[in-house]
Amino acid sequence: MAGRLSKYFRNKSGIILIFVLFLSILSLIFIYFDDFDDVTYETFPQIHSSDRIIIFSPHPDDESLANSGLIKEALKANATVMVVMMTNGDATPINISDYTIKNNISNFTGNIGDYRHIETINALKNLGLNESNIIFLSYPDGALKYLFGSNWDYNNPYKGADNSSNPYDHSTYNFSFEKNAPYCGANVEKNLQQIIKDFKPNMVFYPDDGDEHPDHAATSAFVIYALIKSNYTGGAFTYLVHKGSWPSPLNYQPKSDLEAPRDVLNLDGTWYMLNLTDEDENSKEKAISSHDTQISLMENYLKSFVRVDEIFANYPVIDVEKVTSTNFTNGLPSSSSFEDLRYDSQTTLLLPSTDLAGAGLVYDDNYAYLLLKTSGDINSMIIYDYHLRIYNGTEFKRLDVSVGNGTADYELKASNSINAGGNIAADIQKNIMVVKVPIKLFKNAKLIMMSTDIKDANKNKLDDMSWRVFKFPTDFLSTMEELL
Repeated sequence: MAGRLSKYFRNKSGIILIFVLFLSILSLIFIYFDDFDDVTYETFPQIHSSDRIIIFSPHPDDESLANSGLIKEALKANATVMVVMMTNGDATPINISDYTIKNNISNFTGNIGDYRHIETINALKNLGLNESNIIFLSYPDGALKYLFGSNWDYNNPYKGADNSSNPYDHSTYNFSFEKNAPYCGANVEKNLQQIIKDFKPNMVFYPDDGDEHPDHAATSAFVIYALIKSNYTGGAFTYLVHKGSWPSPLNYQPKSDLEAPRDVLNLDGTWYMLNLTDEDENSKEKAISSHDTQISLMENYLKSFVRVDEIFANYPVIDVEKVTSTNFTNGLPSSSSFEDLRYDSQTTLLLPSTDLAGAGLVYDDNYAYLLLKTSGDINSMIIYDYHLRIYNGTEFKRLDVSVGNGTADYELKASNSINAGGNIAADIQKNIMVVKVPIKLFKNAKLIMMSTDIKDANKNKLDDMSWRVFKFPTDFLSTMEELL
């Protein structure tokens, strides 16, 4: 009898656990589909012959997946288009020797990056662009996040593993924009600035900062950084490629709309829709098919971007709010913060404290307050990181703060890192982590880029947020001069 009871309670516990998980999934579905009935897209701005357009693409094929219709529309209007390829896609898991033999491709020598370089030229020719309209930066595929993060300085370049397809610390491609370009973030930024200065664009397109691929998110950060430093004032639009099982359905649906994932639409971006003609779609399909190595790996996914439209987003600059109270238990200040895609952490169902929900920046007369919000209460065993790039009109300074076990520390990750010295106050207010830093660190600050992330005790990343841009009010600089 006791054995039967024990088995009964074990089974009952399992049923309860399944029921709890079922309710959690239902709640996520409800959150996902709630409040989206009124989603609308703005009509994409008309392109004129005087427009000069740059498209920044993390890998060969991204330019075709997200921007083929845009390129066709621009060329119809006699606008000028330049495509900038950040990497050559040389981390593609294909043995190029076996591939060329299998597909009866002769007279080719080189690695997978060389082959994808050829694919890109062919793809863009199908859209009407010439090779002279393409720039290949040739930075390492899969490593752009390191270049924007830990491998920023020239004396600390990124180097691929000896057994990787690209085991170097500099570009070895003879078609690179800069021969022997060192694999470091400072050099990427230098290249982007040079391109922007020479080309003088008035419309720029780059990956959405919520894209789940690390190279796409890093490309977004690099472009934002370079646009700020170039004092760019034209149109800036993002495009999305990687987001869960999007586009839906994941197969060839040329008569269907390409709509952004509903959780992305719930953020503060303004989304634009560019309608494609049948001719545009046909050209787009040819461009995508020109990336034959990628078609061999994931044809259904790539062809799912052939739809009757393309979509782009624009995100506002966020105003930094001055506060009189530092009690944030009621939530982040709505006008001085931005939201994250909720429940996108791999461990969120079991540990909501590992899921970022938002971040913000506010100030008073003495301090700036870095704010981070999670879906569950803050967990002292988790590491919470803040990353800021502070632009004073001439150069960027870098502020990285890490909070673990209730202790906050400055991290010196590059030569332009700020080390203010002294202790940093970190305060937990329910599901919001508040870090207080001296306001003097923001003296002369024109614009601030901000992102946050969460790591476990072993520093494995669990979730991160987009890079967004903040600005202080116009009277902030004069006030700072008086205070300091």
